[in-house]
Amino acid sequence: MQTISEDEIREKAPRKVFLSHKGANKPLVRKYYQLLKELGFDPWIDEEDMPAGAQLMRSIRQGFKQSCAVVFFITPEFKDEKYLEKEINYAINEQLNRKQFTIITLQFEDEQGNKGLIPEMLEDYVWKTPRTELEAFKEIIKSSPIKVGQTIWKIER
Repeated sequence: MQTISEDEIREKAPRKVFLSHKGANKPLVRKYYQLLKELGFDPWIDEEDMPAGAQLMRSIRQGFKQSCAVVFFITPEFKDEKYLEKEINYAINEQLNRKQFTIITLQFEDEQGNKGLIPEMLEDYVWKTPRTELEAFKEIIKSSPIKVGQTIWKIER
């Protein structure tokens, strides 16, 4: 029987975080994409991870399989137009099949105070309504199955 060390598990474990959002919210989600990348995560976003000609649902499903978490950015614009229900189903299946998969749901409100509606299939999971983008980012980091915080010095020449 072959055993794997804790370091090998960390090295091989997925660092991909699937960012589920509506196209109208792409500018907001890109900010989180950049911050997650800076911290060593491997965020999944459609415009970066799906090349031209890719089969849409197959690519999205593969993105979930390669991820350790999904972040649902629930804004007033985030309504189901065919894909949301499938993405939620993919997320729930991944969580049922793997212990190290987290569903992170963030509910945002617009300037008029309108909040995104939490889809019924996500109501069984705790969601947060952050007051600021920084608070939302903190929730992503806190909820992720990836431990963040170990200091590794960069040596620049």
